[in-house]
Amino acid sequence: MDATGGARDAGPFGGRALTVALLGNPNTGKSSLFTALAGIPTRVANYPGVTVEEKVGRFVHRGRSIELIDLPGTYSLSPKSPDEAVAVDVLRGRVEGVPVPECVVLVVDATNIERNLYLASQALELGLPTVIALSLSDVAQERGIEINVDELARRLGCAVVPVVAPRRQGITGLADAILAATASRPPAGLLGELGAVDQSHTAPAREAIGRYAWIEGVLEGVVRRRVVVRSIDDRIDRIVTHRLWGTLLFAATMLAVFSSIFWLATPAMEAISSGIDQVSEWTRAILPEGAIRSLLVDGILAGAGSVVVFVPQIALLFLWIALLEGCGYLSRAAFLMDRLLVGVGLSGKSFIPLLSSFACAIPGIMAARTIENRRDRLLTILLAPLMSCSARLPVYLLLSGAFVPNVAVAGIGWLRLPAVVLVCLYALGVVVAAAVAFVLTRTVFRGPPQPFVMELPGWRWPRGAVVLERVREATWSFVANAGTLILAVSVVIWALSSYPHDEGAIDAEVARERETLSARLRPGALPVIDAEDATILGEHLAALDTPEGLEAARRGAAQRQSFLGRAGRLIEPVVRPLGWDWRIGCAAIASFPAREVVLGTLGVIYNLGDADPGEEEGATALVRRLRSATWDDSGRKVFTLPVALSIMVFFALCAQCASTLVVIGRETGSWVWPAVSFTSMTVLAWLGALLTYQIGTALLP
Repeated sequence: MDATGGARDAGPFGGRALTVALLGNPNTGKSSLFTALAGIPTRVANYPGVTVEEKVGRFVHRGRSIELIDLPGTYSLSPKSPDEAVAVDVLRGRVEGVPVPECVVLVVDATNIERNLYLASQALELGLPTVIALSLSDVAQERGIEINVDELARRLGCAVVPVVAPRRQGITGLADAILAATASRPPAGLLGELGAVDQSHTAPAREAIGRYAWIEGVLEGVVRRRVVVRSIDDRIDRIVTHRLWGTLLFAATMLAVFSSIFWLATPAMEAISSGIDQVSEWTRAILPEGAIRSLLVDGILAGAGSVVVFVPQIALLFLWIALLEGCGYLSRAAFLMDRLLVGVGLSGKSFIPLLSSFACAIPGIMAARTIENRRDRLLTILLAPLMSCSARLPVYLLLSGAFVPNVAVAGIGWLRLPAVVLVCLYALGVVVAAAVAFVLTRTVFRGPPQPFVMELPGWRWPRGAVVLERVREATWSFVANAGTLILAVSVVIWALSSYPHDEGAIDAEVARERETLSARLRPGALPVIDAEDATILGEHLAALDTPEGLEAARRGAAQRQSFLGRAGRLIEPVVRPLGWDWRIGCAAIASFPAREVVLGTLGVIYNLGDADPGEEEGATALVRRLRSATWDDSGRKVFTLPVALSIMVFFALCAQCASTLVVIGRETGSWVWPAVSFTSMTVLAWLGALLTYQIGTALLP
């Protein structure tokens, strides 16, 4: 070949580029063949009106420029999913901005040629020049499968080229066949065979019978199978698909995946966060105090940080998915888990996205792309946010550590009540997700059970270039598409929490706070406070006489008077049945971009400035301030055990994550589903928090 491809145009193109479509079943080595022909895609985007990705590569062969379109993997040209519909529309020239292919390269798995030729039988009827790329030819030989390639090409009426894409065997011959096919007549279809089927059958049955009869005739005498000793693949499958050993191996594999996403990404995420903080401090140091500095630091940089901090988790998740899918294990895992998930209306393919959502719902939702069935994919996307992601953990740890008694459970010294509460919060999301799936599959998504039919691919070593390209695509897709919207939402939240800004009103509120604290500390003041509260209030009053404490008080007053603070007061009647005052409601609103924002917002509202609640000193100060907080209209404590539990239940079930909602909108291609997800989860969270607070108040002293 004259070029190894990708985005580089090596030499003159010899006129107009030749458009070639790459078509094939999933797990046939199509991605490897695309990379071997064209290298890295020159263009990755979404097709107009859908979320299915369009991948295009360009290479030059014998002086002719060839543009290769990688169509989504499909088993049939009778579309039943968005991916299949896009493949058909591209082949028939119905996609705006995508030229009609002048040649179709059909990737056929040599180890399962009978099944793959079903798609070939449909592709041959398109009337387009066609070339068959016989992939995995080396594996077929190892399994004792011998194919008479010349006779197969004669019977199909098109070129058949054996290829081994990872080793680039047959690539030049395939490119030659593409050029030759465009100068020859298209192959004939098989309308005669379809018309000869007994008309008493249904139309789908007639088509299947006719096509498989044609395949049987084409392959008669062409394919020979030698008797071979049971292959290593078969011996591996006996273990990984076994009900007991396969399940144990699957659990260990998923534990490794989950642990890597949850723990291995942490150093990279901390490094990114630290880098953003350093840039913010540098920006804060060189710019004068004012709206511009606040916008850059608290709005744009904070918003950018909330986007890029997810990149390590996304990259790790898709690295695992690409490795497991590339070697063939992911299909076996889905087969095993289908037995458990089918009871609530899901299939085995939903398990990986839901499991990864415990680290972060965003990569979990993106992982649902591997689910071909639109119903199951949409249902999985809607359930993923119910899994307790790592962003909820700081909220759980702070409130359970501050308000749940640290006592032993059932007399077991090492089993403490805060740990049990933490486990219950994670289990709550799983139980609610199962219940929601059970209800939805019998109401909104009701219908006949979705069959889980999966073709188990052969075991093979994942190709490094394909794995890395998969990781790159997923990571860049998130940053480029979801990142811009997330950043915009963060800036909006900054504006709402910064304006209006009235210096006179801020000074007046700080003065009132000083006067209120002094009055409560006077001898004989009502309500009577104990020694611990008197110490905390005294520290608070003394802090107002320091520059740092005064600045923290002013920032808290400014936020309380902002649009966000006013919104907190506006929704107080709604959250009061949950045991919350306006300040907790304000923090819940501010946490819309990201759940963990609730801690920082509480720190500002309770006049702690920018103290990091994740640091021991900051956490201690925040906990002490929360414990001493009282209602504005009385001396009654705001935070009690039932209130803390209601807040944790609310955040376990709510959709307080703009990033997740943006990705739901992008993956579903509609803003209806993010709205449905946000509304339904908020209602669930409110009801859960209400029951928790009311029952807790009735049972606890």
